[in-house]
Amino acid sequence: MITRLWAWADRVQRRHGVFGFGYAVVKKYVDDAGGRHAALITYYGFLSIFPLLLVGVAVLSNVLVEHPSLREQLVNALVPPELRPTVDHAVATMPSSGVPFIIGVIGLLFSATGVVFSVYDTLNHLAGVPRRLRFHLVPRYVRVLAMLITVLAGGLVVAALTVVSTAVVDTTGLEQVASAVGAAVVVFAVLLVAVKLLVARPVRLRAAWPAAAMGGVTVAAVLTLGTRLLTALVAHAGAIYGSFATVVGSFTLLYLVSQALLYSAEIAIVRHAQLWPRALDSAHPTAADVRVLTGLAQEQERLAAERIQTRFDAGDAAGTRRRTKTSRDGP
Repeated sequence: MITRLWAWADRVQRRHGVFGFGYAVVKKYVDDAGGRHAALITYYGFLSIFPLLLVGVAVLSNVLVEHPSLREQLVNALVPPELRPTVDHAVATMPSSGVPFIIGVIGLLFSATGVVFSVYDTLNHLAGVPRRLRFHLVPRYVRVLAMLITVLAGGLVVAALTVVSTAVVDTTGLEQVASAVGAAVVVFAVLLVAVKLLVARPVRLRAAWPAAAMGGVTVAAVLTLGTRLLTALVAHAGAIYGSFATVVGSFTLLYLVSQALLYSAEIAIVRHAQLWPRALDSAHPTAADVRVLTGLAQEQERLAAERIQTRFDAGDAAGTRRRTKTSRDGP
């Protein structure tokens, strides 16, 4: 009975696109080890927050030295209240100008590159780019630093939009909506830049914009509701983790955002490459299964002369026996 029920469910999701597409997205997320990549982005993102905030505040303090009121408003919009004393103390101990200031900013940028490197690996993995085709050391570092500067610039623009919306709009609700819309547009643009800079193969705009749009809406919602969500998470975790609850709440919030961004990317990839329906019964793979599994195997090509080929043997209704053949063309 269980076998018949499983076969019926497989037929239903293969025939109806609503079920088949949703299952294909989840299946590809599992095939790509999405949970592990989301955890890595969360870990490195948490470690990169403070250096990025420190760079942003240091830049604002030097650029707007003659406009202290505007500088204070932008810093308040950029830095969470819980981190403001720590950031202010760190900025006060930094060199204020000249070559030491530039060296300090560059050092902080390099200390925050971990999250971008993690995103770089994740995007190329989701896109199925073979390792032999990915960027080499110097171009990779240049692109990662450019992406980090783009993220920092996007954060400063979001802070500026928050200040402008506060000054222009009098109603609190409209102010929040205006800030959220502005943040969504900025994050949308930053995510499109991330795809162009970090993915080691040409990606068309029509293939990237759905994921960027969903990611922009998700991040904007978190930025708008972040304080409330973090307070709720800390309140629930406080009984167990005590003073460590703030860190746990921050990790939880970042992990939810990472999961949402990864699912947005998977939805866009499955939709663009038509990677559905997928098979519930692995003994009877679909054409989409073959393409996904073949891509996962070929992704491991590391040398310029290395080629990995996969072959799926035909089987009968009772099941199929599959063999994978690996060939390496080289000296």
